[in-house]
Amino acid sequence: MKFTLATLLATAVAAAPAPSNLSFTMMSLRSASPIHFGQVNASGQKFYIGLEKPSSYCPTPPVPASSCPSGKYTAVAFGNGYSSLNVAVPGGQRIYVAPDGSLSYTQAHSAYIPPGSTEDGWVLGAKNKDNGLRPITHKKGGFIACPAKKNTGPWKVYVGQPADKDVPSGCARDCLGFSNQAVEFTSEQFGAWQY
Repeated sequence: MKFTLATLLATAVAAAPAPSNLSFTMMSLRSASPIHFGQVNASGQKFYIGLEKPSSYCPTPPVPASSCPSGKYTAVAFGNGYSSLNVAVPGGQRIYVAPDGSLSYTQAHSAYIPPGSTEDGWVLGAKNKDNGLRPITHKKGGFIACPAKKNTGPWKVYVGQPADKDVPSGCARDCLGFSNQAVEFTSEQFGAWQY
């Protein structure tokens, strides 16, 4: 099958979340652990808990500095079983689960997702009336945070149980399952120009 730029762009647009005025940051909940109330941040096309802030970029020039989002937050949007980063960059950045289970996102200006990845299956749950949080789930399994080395972050985020060979410490027993919660993001229109 031959792919053209038009075909790739049409596929990217068709699978992208429906436009929404709502976007969210992600927070990990795991009582009595180093990742409890952790912010989930985007960096290097992966997601981590324990980074001070996400890795973000805004091309100034040509984009006027006054038009650049702060880039201090990792904001995401959900729709029709898909998820994407809430970014200003044309074409957006889609979120997917890579073949190794790592929570990942596309490079800006590219719709490439590795073969064997899972793009759909995201569910944003109903808002909790007590705290306003909304659970995020995925059809591939629960969320897992794996440390750089035992009990030491940053913690790389996976969906489903990763193999020893795929985690930063080399030992999947070092990883912790967590509840991924969506927190409504109202600080800015976009989390970043791009991550």
